[in-house]
Amino acid sequence: MKELSILAKQALFHGQQLGVSDNIHLDDFIFQFLINNPSFNTHEDAVKYYFNDGRKSARHLLAVLNSMGPRFHGSISMLEFASGYGCVTRHLSLVMPYINFTACDIHIEAVKFISEKLGQTSIISHQDPANFALSQKYDVIFSLSFFSHMPRKTWGRWISAHFQHLNPGGALIFTTHGLLSKKHLGNPEIPSDGFWFKPQSEQFDLDNSEYGLTLVTREFVEQEIYTQIKRPITRYEQGFWWEHQDLYIVLDGN
Repeated sequence: MKELSILAKQALFHGQQLGVSDNIHLDDFIFQFLINNPSFNTHEDAVKYYFNDGRKSARHLLAVLNSMGPRFHGSISMLEFASGYGCVTRHLSLVMPYINFTACDIHIEAVKFISEKLGQTSIISHQDPANFALSQKYDVIFSLSFFSHMPRKTWGRWISAHFQHLNPGGALIFTTHGLLSKKHLGNPEIPSDGFWFKPQSEQFDLDNSEYGLTLVTREFVEQEIYTQIKRPITRYEQGFWWEHQDLYIVLDGN
């Protein structure tokens, strides 16, 4: 309890510094991963990183949108898919107050937390992309590090499911573990089809065969996107996120 109290004080300080909520759910897997990560000298360093990295990701997203032309400036709707417990979500309305955000996650408690504690609209996702059906479509769907965890059987199907929820002319923005991520994943040998998967992750409440560690090549992504939705990649940037995850943008084109 003493340690939790200290962490709460640190979260309050860093949340106030950035003007965002200091509320952190005890089951926040990203926060727990950072707190238990030996690369941080102290827990305070880990808490600081949690807040600063969330802000950095929000600003990265803003920079991406600003580079995409007037269609994606101003009042648009956005779905933040696989939002978790709000590491990035808490910063979005401050960095981009003119955008109508909805958070979406598979964890019921995460959806409740974002709604009740962070004051952000949030909805539940589904384990099976075939059953992912929302009541509205969005101008942008943003999936940060979601496709870095999907197995082969659902990877492409989630691309299709996302695309079906875009408004005409909308954009799918997502990241993957690419070639620069190999050093963080044990330098695995990538199969000839460009898709590598390991049934292991930091989310212990999810089946590792459904949510693990995934690395893909650009060639795999291009082929899979064309197979699923018959669209080209609009933008690719290697190592754009965290200096190792690759950025992809696919436009609806209508």
